[in-house]
Amino acid sequence: MIHAQVVGKAVATAKHPSLNGFKMLLCQQLDAEEKASGTPFVAIDLFGAGMHQKVFVSTDGIEARGIVHDDHSPARMFIQGVIDS
Repeated sequence: MIHAQVVGKAVATAKHPSLNGFKMLLCQQLDAEEKASGTPFVAIDLFGAGMHQKVFVSTDGIEARGIVHDDHSPARMFIQGVIDS
């Protein structure tokens, strides 16, 4: 699980069919001091997270593919929850 912050939306005119209908957000991993760490990544949003909200992101690709109901989907990460302030 990754502690991250939403930094943008991912928009694609062409994408894997398994991702149709899913909101994809660009997330930035945060370190223990809540500073940006590493490269931003895309995650499926199941909770309606908003810009700049802090979230928990799962890196369980098997579960991500289960969410989109496709064992061959490129989905690897999904937001598991929004962190209340």
